[in-house]
Amino acid sequence: MSERYSCEAAHAWLAGRQTEWTRELIELANINSGSANREGLAEVAQKLQVWEGMDGIHCEQLPLPPRRIVLDDGIECAVETEPALRWQARPHCERRVLLGIHYDTVYPPAHRPQHCALVTENRLVGPGVADAKGGIVVVRAALRAVEQFHLASNIGWTLLLTPDEELGSPSSAHLWHEHAANHDFGLLLEPALPSGALVANRKGSGNYTVVVRGRAAHAGRDFHQGRNAVALASRLAANLDGLNGQHGDTTINVGRISGGGPVNVVPELAVVHFNVRVPDPEAQHWFDQRLSDVLALADESDGCSVAVHGGFSAPPKTMTHEQRILMNAVEHAHAELGMHVHWESSGGVSDGNRLAAAGLPNIDTLGPIGGAIHSADEWVDVASIPRKAQVIVELLHAFDRGERPDLTRKTSIDSR
Repeated sequence: MSERYSCEAAHAWLAGRQTEWTRELIELANINSGSANREGLAEVAQKLQVWEGMDGIHCEQLPLPPRRIVLDDGIECAVETEPALRWQARPHCERRVLLGIHYDTVYPPAHRPQHCALVTENRLVGPGVADAKGGIVVVRAALRAVEQFHLASNIGWTLLLTPDEELGSPSSAHLWHEHAANHDFGLLLEPALPSGALVANRKGSGNYTVVVRGRAAHAGRDFHQGRNAVALASRLAANLDGLNGQHGDTTINVGRISGGGPVNVVPELAVVHFNVRVPDPEAQHWFDQRLSDVLALADESDGCSVAVHGGFSAPPKTMTHEQRILMNAVEHAHAELGMHVHWESSGGVSDGNRLAAAGLPNIDTLGPIGGAIHSADEWVDVASIPRKAQVIVELLHAFDRGERPDLTRKTSIDSR
């Protein structure tokens, strides 16, 4: 059997099992694995470790450090999470590809409905069906086909699944940096856009918490002895919001303010949580300067103090020469299957931002077509699952055959 014929057989095998992929997705999405639901995450992880048709390639559990969060009482604490999962095939090959996606979702345990429903022949609605359990099904189907039809015997691959991407990967970010140096390029399985377009550039994102401490006092008897932390936090939040529109497409969203208590007490504590999105490194530098100015003004308030926690967890993902080469290879893989690629920019972030910051070119929307993500109406086109798996098979097979020598990272060969 020729290699091309084997690849076509793999494509037919994937297309003929759409019902199987849909059933697997429903089973995964019916388990709540919100980022804070350790029990649900553990159940999904246990299910994922059983991977039929992947004889000899075993799952490793990679323990992760706890993440640090600031509670509404201003106290910083550690929160444990579940492990990352890793599979590796032929890790000693010189040419290697890193694939990955997350197995957590944004939906809390109390989310209703938790179960999926096929509302049309190919549209499945349910929590996490697109973001990103559909991506898990795509990559597992693709790699199973690659191995069963012997389409990547000259290259190695690593599959990494993480439990905290929806939180900004606070515990797993280091894994992407550690793996980046030993791979030629990355393929991540975030959902394609509802139109079917893939994402080229991504904004950078930072999550911040500012703890404001004042001085408590009786609101009637000793009002002037108090220092109102809630009032100062509100002014600080207004100043942050006022930065919107001052620097291109940079946006600052004040998401939550907490603090205070009985109205006859001058509040001594308030906590402000906000997110910032920047289109490029220059905008990130601009925001860093403006944030310092805003905090300095707040800290000058008599009798009050401010402390900032957090920062940029995902730098902007911008276009590079290496990125364009990989985009071309992805376009070619789609074309071989009779599909066309359209690229768009996104304000959302992914672990692709982290890989790009570590120097690894990557495409991060190779998952199924879906939409209304992070809402009760989240949907996925189940017919796109085998098609997306076929794209990955086509791309990996071309790299295996030496048809894409331009994808080999020249700078990383000596370090492997």
